[in-house]
Amino acid sequence: MLRMPRLRRAAALALLVLIWTVFFWRVLTPNPTDRLTFQQGDFTLQFLAYRQMAYAQLSHGMLPTITECLYSGHPFQADPQAQLLYPPVFGAMLLGRTLGWETYPLRALEFEVMLHTLLAALGAFAFLRELGLRRGAALFGSSVFAYGGFMTGYAMLQTSILETAAWLPIALLALHRLINAERPWRWIAALASVLAITLTAGHPQTLLFILYAGALAWLWWTRGHSHTTQLKRIIPAGVLAVALSAAQLAPSVWFMMNSTRAGLSFDKAGSGFALQDISLFALTGVFNIWQPLFVGIITLALAAFALLRRTRSDTALWAIMAIGALVLSFGANALGFDLFYALAPGYRQFQSQERHALIVNFALAVLSAYGLHALMDEVGLRTRAQLRRTSVRVFAIAGIIFATLLVLRIYVADAEYTPHIALLTLGLLATGALLLWRAHERSASISWNVAVLCVLLFELFTANRTTALQKPAEAFPSLPLLTPVLAEMAQRPTAKYERIYNHFGLPLNGACVNGLNEIGGGSPIVWRTYKNFLERTPEDVLMKLLNVRYAVTWRGAMTTPAGVEIPWYLLARSEFEGKTASTYRLDWQPPNTRGAWIAPVRIVSDEDELFAAMSTPGFDPFAETLLFDGDAPHSNGTATVEGKANGYIKIAVQADGDALLTVSEAYHPNWVALIDGVPAQPSRAYGALLSVRIPAGAHSVELSYRPLDLYVGAAISALAGIFLLFQISNFKLRKSEV
Repeated sequence: MLRMPRLRRAAALALLVLIWTVFFWRVLTPNPTDRLTFQQGDFTLQFLAYRQMAYAQLSHGMLPTITECLYSGHPFQADPQAQLLYPPVFGAMLLGRTLGWETYPLRALEFEVMLHTLLAALGAFAFLRELGLRRGAALFGSSVFAYGGFMTGYAMLQTSILETAAWLPIALLALHRLINAERPWRWIAALASVLAITLTAGHPQTLLFILYAGALAWLWWTRGHSHTTQLKRIIPAGVLAVALSAAQLAPSVWFMMNSTRAGLSFDKAGSGFALQDISLFALTGVFNIWQPLFVGIITLALAAFALLRRTRSDTALWAIMAIGALVLSFGANALGFDLFYALAPGYRQFQSQERHALIVNFALAVLSAYGLHALMDEVGLRTRAQLRRTSVRVFAIAGIIFATLLVLRIYVADAEYTPHIALLTLGLLATGALLLWRAHERSASISWNVAVLCVLLFELFTANRTTALQKPAEAFPSLPLLTPVLAEMAQRPTAKYERIYNHFGLPLNGACVNGLNEIGGGSPIVWRTYKNFLERTPEDVLMKLLNVRYAVTWRGAMTTPAGVEIPWYLLARSEFEGKTASTYRLDWQPPNTRGAWIAPVRIVSDEDELFAAMSTPGFDPFAETLLFDGDAPHSNGTATVEGKANGYIKIAVQADGDALLTVSEAYHPNWVALIDGVPAQPSRAYGALLSVRIPAGAHSVELSYRPLDLYVGAAISALAGIFLLFQISNFKLRKSEV
């Protein structure tokens, strides 16, 4: 027979699941007439596409450390937004392989997002209960966090953001337990495990915010404790978290250090909310299509009550966290971000500072739960009188806004903001009524508590339940601009070695999801030397160096910005994003390089000289190869690609003397070479392409992508996992002996 506390706990959890079901019912329903899905865009074109790229390799028994179809060879596993080693993602892929999925389905990604929203709600509820709040207050605060504007807006479409953010309350719970634990090793292991999972979830910026929020909370909660003792707890937890996640962390850190995110200018990093976006606390959809700051009027009222009454000892902590994150969310538009950009580690690597709204939302969720918890207690006559006066003021504000709404409806027939103003009016009226109701009761009734939660859910669900949703549509519709390309390539065996140039004519990763290899891609993080190479190499030279045989572009002909016309043949013309786009076959000579060649070498001193040389009229990359250092072999030869797959290239070469083999593949230090089975060291040609020195004669060259950073990281993670299991078993053994 269940005891009453367990029954109440089960009822609270059941209610959280019910709320989650109601929020997502239009995604969960099997009725096609009512069903909605998550908005296409990044959700499908980046994250679903990435899942399918990874699953395609995993289903063939290969770990997708690299993908050939992006950026002429992209270190896929190292890209944090691939989320490859994030346990829920990797587990779903293994499950799909067991079930025989042909590809990674959209439905799986939908459930991935929805279940992480439920995780956020459950985690926030557990954390608020850990802080000693009543179940009603914890239910309220967890709903604010999980269904507020941040978690239900663009974060749902950027799965790496949502799935990293969902672990915030669980990480803080483990941290709080660790600080107060008598036997800390259990909670050292718990905190380390949670942080390790968060580290693999794929969004370093959100992780940075969580770490800073955790550091502030740790400093506050350890007041009065021995800092030496607390450091002996937190440092092992941090070290163990890094070790457990090293398989993902080591490649990702190395990748980011050498990527376009190695450092951003102040103007680039300082993007954030415009100052008028402060209105998003009350108004939805007026200045911004998203409403990441919106948490409901009742939430703001309860948070204000908690602040004014200082209902708990750490109220100031959450106020500081909310205000600090809000100031930083404006980026360079407000004073405050400047200091963090100059001094705080990590703030030079990321842009879009409005994502600090995550911390604002969470801090307000805690504060509002504090306020509700205090109002659930018995309150005195003075407090009840203050509640009555406040309710009158709220009604007055609601009346003014309602009058404004009437004027807009009467005199401005097409006032698009009236629904948002109406929601604000309803929120104010409901909040005023709840405060007045509470003012007439010495102790809060169950019906009042239920009404507070219902008003919150009405506000949040009305504003947020469909923000990130749309009518179902095909995730990757057929692309008329690619139809002739796919038909031609199916008839030519050498087509698998060729690439396509997407110049604003295809959706993000559009060629890749159709089985074609792009020279670009959809990742916001790109290997820096290759990105620089793409941007600075003259277009006619670039096409040859990367073996580009097709281009899809808004331009009416393949004439480069420098006025050079690349020989082309029109294959298709159609509409893309409201503009006419064309597909061209590029008929430059020679027609069958297969992406590998041997040419005499010229040494250049730096990038400026390199790109200046390639910009010389008539420059032929097949007649001269440019290197930064080393000697300059002048021999010619022939090269024939005999086989190519993700992370592997086999080439037969015939060199007249010592020569340099260049391949149309982005260079990465993880590439290794074997010449007739003998190891050789690859190098960079043209500053960004894979090359290897070849002795005279006929040889078989094999190039393989071997991610040493992943292997080292995986070994560290395995050792950390064994250590963690040993500590857990040892803890259980000691507990049984006691």
